[in-house]
Amino acid sequence: MNVLCVDVGTSSLKAALIDDSGKVIARTRKKFLLINTEHASKEWFPALCNSVKEIFDQNPQEKLDGICVSGNGPTLVAPTGETLLWNEKALEIESESLFIPRLLTFKNKFPNAWENSEFIFGAPEYLVWLLTDEAVTILPEARYENTYWTKQALEKAGFTPDEIKKLPPFKTTSQKAACLSHKAVSFIGYESNGISENLPVILGAPDFISALVGTGTVEENTICDRAGSSEGINFCTREPLYGKNIRTLPSVIPGLWNASVLLPDSGSKFAAFKQKIDRELATTVDYNDLIDKLISSDGTNATLDQGKYLLIQIALDVKAALETLRKAAFEKGIPFPDKMTITGGQASNDRRNQMKADITGIKIQVPACSDSELIGDAAIAFAGLGIYGSIQEASKKLTSSEKLFVPAVDDSF
Repeated sequence: MNVLCVDVGTSSLKAALIDDSGKVIARTRKKFLLINTEHASKEWFPALCNSVKEIFDQNPQEKLDGICVSGNGPTLVAPTGETLLWNEKALEIESESLFIPRLLTFKNKFPNAWENSEFIFGAPEYLVWLLTDEAVTILPEARYENTYWTKQALEKAGFTPDEIKKLPPFKTTSQKAACLSHKAVSFIGYESNGISENLPVILGAPDFISALVGTGTVEENTICDRAGSSEGINFCTREPLYGKNIRTLPSVIPGLWNASVLLPDSGSKFAAFKQKIDRELATTVDYNDLIDKLISSDGTNATLDQGKYLLIQIALDVKAALETLRKAAFEKGIPFPDKMTITGGQASNDRRNQMKADITGIKIQVPACSDSELIGDAAIAFAGLGIYGSIQEASKKLTSSEKLFVPAVDDSF
């Protein structure tokens, strides 16, 4: 059984065809050109269609049994494409909700779109709507309602009853949204591969939750380092942890919690450094080649030294985040794991992984698929389709590790 897993990121759309054993049959990534523009979402559906084309042109014999969509949040999108990305500054108001300040910001920034839109969507929900004509809001788990919104919180923030109706009703992660619409099938094609009006679309999750599922960080006392434009150290516990710089949210698994320390710009800082190198050399430098050169830098090249120090500083920030979580766990009598799963583009370079292990003092485990959001989507989809009894069970079956980096005795790297 195969599912198409789709994750809408800040700078690209990732997609993969994954079977119910966790095997990645095909994978693709489509970079966006309209990043940080007011119509960034205009690229998402074409990117999905192009991904489908690439996957099935290369694997014409494969059949599809479902689609699952995740994406960055709390991005907001109007049906006409106006987009407020998750990393854009929002109004500062007192609210438990992550969305209400952004909804007010969207309303102020795009008054015409707000006034004329029947619905306002999150990023994955916008793609689900384009695929199915079904308007929903994905709630990862029942305890997330206050983090999203309640009617009372919306009214307190000044939203009218008609404005509240613009927010689609909640459905929970792994539920079926609907089947593909006739219009979506006509755009996507590949009906011989199972893309038909009978194909179910399963609700994924915010991308960080999909990544937690895809790294197995939905088991008690597991930890992962999820990196992209930003980075988060996530610790799954039976009890909620609290402390300075710790953000604790419910796990997608009932009864568990996720405590995280966020490093909001670690990935974007390194991306900016790489862009600087690309401009200076007038070519696109391979990521792994650049990392190897930076780590090997011997102090004779100022630019390479700058990059090396940046890698070291990011690793030190991760170490500090781990210590923050370790201290909070100690105070609650919760054991702290001796290994951490790492995911995202950073996981592709062995020398960087070893450096991070040496600096942080924790074992670094690299999953078989570094795009853990996609593995997480597959686990969510197969749970929703009844192949596995729960998201937690599916996560156990589909996740696997490829390499383990053990901290060196000394600090040399």
